[in-house]
Amino acid sequence: MFSGVERMQAVNILCCLFVFEPGLADLSSKWNNIRSRFEKPPPLWFMPTSLQREEILSDFETSGKPKESSWPDVPTELGQISGVAVDMFDRPVVFHRGPVTWDSTSFDISHRYRKIADGPIDVDTIVTLDPVTGDVLKSWGSGLFYMPHGLTVDVNGNTWITDVALHQIFKFKPNSTKPALILGRRFSPGSDENHFCKPTSIAVASTGTFYVADGYCNNRIMMYSSGGTLIGQIGRQGSQLFPNMVDQFLIPHGLVLIEDQDKLCVADRENSRISCFNAGLKELERFGEPLVVSDTKFSGRPYGITAHGARIFTVTGSSFGWGIQRPKGHTLSAENGKVIDTWNSLNGLKNPHDIAISSDGNTLYVAEIGPNVLTKFDLE
Repeated sequence: MFSGVERMQAVNILCCLFVFEPGLADLSSKWNNIRSRFEKPPPLWFMPTSLQREEILSDFETSGKPKESSWPDVPTELGQISGVAVDMFDRPVVFHRGPVTWDSTSFDISHRYRKIADGPIDVDTIVTLDPVTGDVLKSWGSGLFYMPHGLTVDVNGNTWITDVALHQIFKFKPNSTKPALILGRRFSPGSDENHFCKPTSIAVASTGTFYVADGYCNNRIMMYSSGGTLIGQIGRQGSQLFPNMVDQFLIPHGLVLIEDQDKLCVADRENSRISCFNAGLKELERFGEPLVVSDTKFSGRPYGITAHGARIFTVTGSSFGWGIQRPKGHTLSAENGKVIDTWNSLNGLKNPHDIAISSDGNTLYVAEIGPNVLTKFDLE
């Protein structure tokens, strides 16, 4: 027989394998409305002080709550949408797996891809959509990738890719299908400076400096020069059983760089938290210094993360163990990690995997895996 802790671990492992995510006149009524948005609200008899109420309502009213937009469905031929980004023209770009799915047969116990013989995905895996109509504007990527995961488009229009089957990351210049940079060894997982093991996400500075979340196996964040020279890394293996230090990751699944604050934030999935560190762009010796950790009101396993101004947006998948947490979106303060709001789609997110925001901060896109959909949100 399994103990309670062992059962909890087993359920979390199974999740990892198979889920690849106005004005009210009465202030008391408004406070109750706010209370209902928290997973574990204070008891009914609790009422905040006047100052607390003003602070809470101020945060609530100015948070820019995402609301699902009436947007046409994305093309039905898309497979599992593992990544979404916004390009230089504020058009959503998706990275999908076509006919390939990630399941329990995809990798062996050493993280080596089992289906190399099937060849690369033979459909265009990178698709740019019209932000108004949802029509396909262009697509490419056929014959290049085996198991798409992370997608980033930098301020210069370069496209950055992670492929967890290849254990590699790629940089493509605008309008090019030939990689300008490849790091990692093809189909070869590893933990030294020349290898990745299922890298998950990339964040890129305007200077070209970039960061890689080396994600599923190595639990580390690596910093590189624009030419691909390793500058430094942070991260240690965490544990599901015991509280972890902020630099002990357990599947760092998403990255976002808040460049004006010199802050790199990590969606630390199995630790169920958002952690932000000094990005080291202004003072390299400070790279990796802990800055912000999401507060205790944050719940769920964060998959994707993006940011605009002083706000962080993330989407969480289902989680089990200490209680079922349903998939949803969260808005957090980039300054202190406090949860400002939670939100969802009209029918409820099912398996959200990534999130991106427009340059003006008015539109969010959430990509899901099973159902394979891209949902657009307007920020009120």
